[in-house]
Parts: sequence; C-alpha cells; structure tokens
Amino acid sequence: MRSFLLAGIGLFSAASVHAQIRVVVSDLGPGASGRILQEALSRPHRLVEPDTSWFVLRRGVAERTTLIVLGRTAAIGGKVDGDVIVVGGDLHVRPGAEISGRGVAIGGGVYMSSLSFLGKGSADFRDNTFDIHRTPEGYRLAYRSLREDASSPLLFPGVYGFRLPTYDRVNGASIPFGPSFSFGNGRGEVNAIATYRSDLGKIDPRVAGLFQLTRRTRVELEAERGTFSNDSWIWSNFVNSLSALVLGTDTRNYYRADRGELRVHRLWEFTRTQFEPFVGFRDERAWAVGPTVGENRGPWSAWNRTDTVGMWRPNPQFERNDMSSVLAGSTANWESVDLKVRGRSQLERSIEAFRPTGSVLEPLDFSQVTSDLSAGFLTFGEQEYQIDVHWVTTIGDTPPPQRFVYFGGSGTMPFLDLLEQGGDELLLVDQRYAIPLLRVRLGLFGVPTLQFRHRLGSAGLGKLPDLEQMIGAGLMLTIIRGEVLVDPASGKVRFSAGFTFSR
Repeated sequence: MRSFLLAGIGLFSAASVHAQIRVVVSDLGPGASGRILQEALSRPHRLVEPDTSWFVLRRGVAERTTLIVLGRTAAIGGKVDGDVIVVGGDLHVRPGAEISGRGVAIGGGVYMSSLSFLGKGSADFRDNTFDIHRTPEGYRLAYRSLREDASSPLLFPGVYGFRLPTYDRVNGASIPFGPSFSFGNGRGEVNAIATYRSDLGKIDPRVAGLFQLTRRTRVELEAERGTFSNDSWIWSNFVNSLSALVLGTDTRNYYRADRGELRVHRLWEFTRTQFEPFVGFRDERAWAVGPTVGENRGPWSAWNRTDTVGMWRPNPQFERNDMSSVLAGSTANWESVDLKVRGRSQLERSIEAFRPTGSVLEPLDFSQVTSDLSAGFLTFGEQEYQIDVHWVTTIGDTPPPQRFVYFGGSGTMPFLDLLEQGGDELLLVDQRYAIPLLRVRLGLFGVPTLQFRHRLGSAGLGKLPDLEQMIGAGLMLTIIRGEVLVDPASGKVRFSAGFTFSR
C-alpha cells in the first residue's frame, strides 16, 4: 500500500511539474511560422520536450489535443484531434495516421503518406526555425533564419533563368527569361525579364524591383510592356493555360499596355492577424489586341482551335488611351482555431484619364474598387463551410475599356456563355460545404469529400443586372473532381469533371 501511495504521489508531482512548463516566444520573426506557433501555444495542447530521440505516436494511439513537439523529429501513426506542430525537426505522417488539424514543421519538412489524412493540410518552413532556450519556468523560443549566406548578386531563377511559361489565345506561349540581381545584403532585388510571345512574335521587356527598407516595410517598382487581363481572378495562370492548350477555353479577355507602377507596403503583425496596407502610383498607355471580330486566327489547341467562342474568340476593341492613377488598399489575414479569413482590396483613383470621342479626348473622373474575400470554418466535426467573394464597383464616370470586368462561363457561371456579361460592376459569391467521408478510404485517392455548392453573381455597366444562380453537388478525390450543376431558373442540368488544385 505504501509503495502504491508513493507511486501515486510521484505521478501527481510529475504531472504538476509538466503543467507548470511555460513556453514563451520572445521573437515571432517575419512570416507566418511564429504566429502559427504562438496561436497554438495559446490554446490547450500537449508539449513534447526536446530530446535526441524521435517522438513517435504509434498506430492505434489517440491524442485528444494539439501536439507541439520541440527540438526533435516526430513520426505520427495514430490519431490527433488537433494540430501537430514540430519546431526544429521534421514531421513524418505515416500510413493510417489521422490529424484533424494541420501538420506543420518549422525548421524542417512535412513528409506525408497518401494513406494518411490531414484535415487542414500541411505547411513547412524550411528557411527558418526557433532556437530553444531552457528557463526556470520552461522554454523561451527565438526566431532564427536558416539562410546562412547572403544572396548571390547574380542569380538565374527557375531553370537557368527561364521562368514558368503560360499559354493563352492571344500570346500563344509566353516564355519569360532573365536574371535576378541582389543587393543590400539581400534586402534588394531586381528582376530583368524578357518574355517571348510566340503568337504575337514579340519580345516584351519587364523590370521589377523590390527593396526591403525594414522587416515590415518594402517598396516595389515595376516597368513593363505586356499583355494584361482583369479576369485572371477566375482561374490561376496554370489552370487557364492548361485549359487553353487542351480544351481551347480561355477564361480571360486581354489588352496590351506599357505600364509603370510604384507601391509602398507596410506590414502589421499580431498573434492571429496580418494587416498590410499599401499606397502607390500607376501610369499606363493601353491599346486593344486581337483577335478581332471575323479574324480567323489564333494559337494551336487540342480542341476548339478554330472555334469563334474558343481560341478565335474576339477581344473587346478600343482606341489607344493613356491613364494615370493613384492606388491604395490592403491585404488582411485573420486566423483562429477553426476560422480563417483572407481579404484584399484595392482602390484605383484616376488622376488623368481620357476617352477618345472622335477627334476629341473626353476627360474621365472615376474610382474603382476591387475586393476579394475568402473565409472558411469548421461546422460539425470535420465538415467545413467556405465562401469566396469577388466584387468590383466603380464610382463616378465610366472607366476606360481596359478597366472593364467580365463574367460567365467556365469558372464563374457555367450556364452563361463564356464572359457573356461585362462592364464596370461585378459580383460573384461562391459558397461550398464540404463533408469528408472519413469512414471511406480509396487507396492512393485517400478520403473522398462530398461537396455542395451555391453560386450567384452578375456583371454589368453602371449597375449589376439581376443575379444569376447555380447550385451543385459533387465528389472530390484528392485533385479529381466531379460535379452535377443545376440552373434553378431554367432547370438545366450539366455534369462537370476535371481536376482541382485547391479545396
């Protein structure tokens, strides 16, 4: 009995000592890693202290809270109801592991199995870590960059200076090439790039500079001739390029311009929030680009290469015009345990802008605001609600045509023709509800996810027309997606299948 009591007292004392361990992050450092760590430390968690051996959570073992592992590599084979955050080591997620939150490695990498499940994805920060100092109360963590050497003054990023190419119905293949120059002990960088446009037969120059005045303040400067679009929010460059090359579907309208732009950014960091306002100036000379109506030419594609709504779809035409404007806006990120919010807004206020009317230049006075908002949170268990909003509104005169935005077709409202609606006003609200089918495992495809979707939106000149709507239901298997889409107004049904590169 006495031995039993002594053992119980010893366990109680060990638990008391463990409960008193305090971890303080004395320097969050730049970027997201410090904020992720501090936010995890602020809520219930189990702390795994530094050691020379790996920390192993074996298969069949469950942790009911977030795991924070200091100064060692972790291998997770069991179930964790929360995040797994490793500081100063790697995170190995073994087959059969289930992590309801995120898998994060700071100062190491995340190595996943296709037979594991991470509810909120993974992130690794290989270029920084946190030094771990023992204190009487527990541990003090201080940010440290892992970049041992200053950047070389001359670099050729990408593949020997060749950057990631794109493909579309105006430029054909756009192949950027150029060196990067570093100065000021890595605080400044200048990229000098020449982009070959295969279908236009032109080489467009671009110079982009960045200087980090302080850790939170930077200046960006760009001067270029290029092909621009206001519709790049619909699909990423990669998805739009693949669609144009294979399907002959390009979800953007284009124009050409010479443009110079200067921006000053200031970053404010808090435990759960990043807020980065900016101000700037833009000067632009723009002109229309083909194909025009009736012009039967365009880059090659596997399908729809000669289709007048495919690769031969005409771009909006307008006369050459010049415009100067001031810019102001901000980006903001807010993240809590189960809620993530991302936002960006930009105001463009015209200083000098004109609309050619015959032989007369009519002055224009307008302000245009472009905003994006994305939010997601867990509802019941691992079920998740997400909403994305893209909104453009204009105050004052009608802006020049190169500031028009377009809506309809793939990526926005599938039951409308591609970019059928357009003008200086646009709204798209995309809502999704995802239900992971955790009891179902499909080998390399992992856990399937059932998704319900609702979209509404429209675009117009001067005001928004009646909002169009779409509802749908589908199934996602890693990057493979299939959906049944319904137009509530007409009752039309459409099936969509393809690849998705974001949840």
